[in-house]
Amino acid sequence: MPSEQIQILLVEGDPIDARRLARMLRAGGAAKFRLHRAYKLRQAKRHLQNGRADVALLALSLPDAQGLDILVEAQRTAPSVPFIALSAAADDSLAARALQLGAQDFLVKSELNPGQLARALSFAIARQQAQLHLRSLSLMDELTGLHNRRGFISLAEQRLKLTSRQGVRSTLIFIDVDNLKYINDNFGHREGDYALQQIARLLQECFRDSDIIGRLGGDEFCILLSQSAETGNLLVRNRLFHLIDRSNENSRRFYALSVSLGLVDVAGPHELEQQIGRADALMYENKRAKQIRSERLIRLRELV
Repeated sequence: MPSEQIQILLVEGDPIDARRLARMLRAGGAAKFRLHRAYKLRQAKRHLQNGRADVALLALSLPDAQGLDILVEAQRTAPSVPFIALSAAADDSLAARALQLGAQDFLVKSELNPGQLARALSFAIARQQAQLHLRSLSLMDELTGLHNRRGFISLAEQRLKLTSRQGVRSTLIFIDVDNLKYINDNFGHREGDYALQQIARLLQECFRDSDIIGRLGGDEFCILLSQSAETGNLLVRNRLFHLIDRSNENSRRFYALSVSLGLVDVAGPHELEQQIGRADALMYENKRAKQIRSERLIRLRELV
């Protein structure tokens, strides 16, 4: 078991079984744990909602619920908690269905001993942590620590389902890092990766925790704002440019960071991909306008 104190939730409606399982936990070498008990599913859900469980032992027969419905309700309440199903009798079919539903183990109470119970808890926690880690990797961009395209689209669609039901439009910002090819060609791809990491850090500093930030790939980033307001969007844009300017002033980089962006409103999840494409097009208009201004300045300097 991990060295820190483990919060174990024991959900058992039979007081005799509950006492026996508690004795096994104490005898199994799991010294650094705190045991919370619940005799009904309703009580168990309160414990789970309050974060009082690193792992849960879940009897599949309770005074207020029976069978796999207990597991389903518990998982719905606390998806990140590993659950071990406890059964009064061996049942291969029930065990298979419990594991398919996400239980980390299926134990028969009459066949348990302290060592088996301690190992089951340890393995359940380790498996759940590994699964959550793999799940997060599939939704996260390894280079920047932001959501990757899949993670951004998934979270944005969930957010838009909620806001569309409330009749609220959301703002989406598409960002492209300027001159990344120049940085890669002149200073190496490691420096290009560093530039992307710096932009990601500035985006996290600029936007709220409730905003969804993702790296769609390459030099492209996308943000879905949690609130939409024309004046607020202007403030956000100005704040981002200010943070980038400050970073350039305080940096020893041989190049300046710069971004181009496009902003659009999004009414609901059905138009998310379409509006990402529209914001992308607006971003390129912004990038082209900056290039034209830069070319004009160069010509003016040459004339002077």
